[in-house]
Amino acid sequence: MKLNLNLRSLTGSLIVRSLALGGLLCSGLLLSSAPAHAEVSDKQFEDMMQKYLGTPAGKETLGKAVEGYFMEKQQQAAKDRQAQETNQLESQFKNPVTIELGSSPSKGPAGARITIVEFSDFQCPFCKRGRDIMDQVLKMYPNDVKLVFKHLPLDFHDKAEPASRAAIAAGNQGKFWEMYNALFDNQTKLGDEFFLEQAKTLGLNIDKFKTDMASEATKKVLDADKAIAQANQIQGTPAFFVNGIGVRGAYPPDHFKSIIDRLLKGEEKKAA
Repeated sequence: MKLNLNLRSLTGSLIVRSLALGGLLCSGLLLSSAPAHAEVSDKQFEDMMQKYLGTPAGKETLGKAVEGYFMEKQQQAAKDRQAQETNQLESQFKNPVTIELGSSPSKGPAGARITIVEFSDFQCPFCKRGRDIMDQVLKMYPNDVKLVFKHLPLDFHDKAEPASRAAIAAGNQGKFWEMYNALFDNQTKLGDEFFLEQAKTLGLNIDKFKTDMASEATKKVLDADKAIAQANQIQGTPAFFVNGIGVRGAYPPDHFKSIIDRLLKGEEKKAA
C-alpha cells in the first residue's frame, strides 16, 4: 500500500532524510538499487523512499522522525512562550498599571500592602477556579493581601450579567461575598429563580433585591467595570492585577505567590 505524500516537501527535512537514508541502508534497498560509490539522484532517492515507506520498518522510521520533529517544535514554542511571558512580567514590574477601585466590593485587611483586582464572570468555569485560587492566596497572606472584585460578564454567557446584577443587589444589603460564593458554587443553576432563592436564604429584603437588580444604578456599576476592563485591554476572564501587575487567566497559587513575594520584598527594601 503506497502513501500519498509530497515527497519533495517531506524530504526537505534533513532529520527525516537522514533517518530515512539510515533505514534504507539497513534494509539494503539503497545498496541494491544504486551503483557502488555513485551519487544518488533525487529521483532515485524518491523511488527508494517510496518503496521503503511501504515496509513496516519504513513506516516506523518515518513515524519516529515526524514525532520527534513536532515534539521539538512544541518544546521550542513552549520556551518562546515562557520567554515572552517573562519579558512581559518584567515590563509590568517596571510599569504597573493603576486600576481605579472605586466602591467595588473587597475583602482582606484595609491596609493590605498588596491589592489584587479580579475581573470575573459568574458563569465562566475558569472564573470559578479563579475564585478558589484567590481563596487560597488570601489564606496564604491574611495580613498582606486584599481582594477587590470587578464585574466582567461576557456577552456569550447569557446568565452572567443577571448573576452580576444579583451580586450587586445582594451587596447593597451587605451580602455580596455570600452571593458571590453561591453563584460560583451553582453555575449550572443560574437564573431568576435561583437568584431569588438565594436572596431569601441570605435573609435579604426581596422587594429591594428585585428593584436593585433592575436599577439604573446597578447598570452603571456594570458599565463602569466593563469600561475599566476595556481600557486595560481585558477581553477574557478571569483577569487579575496584583498591585497593577497583570495575570491573565486562572494561574495556580504559586504563580501569584511569586509575584506577591517579590512585591513584598521590594517594599521591605524601600522601607530599609
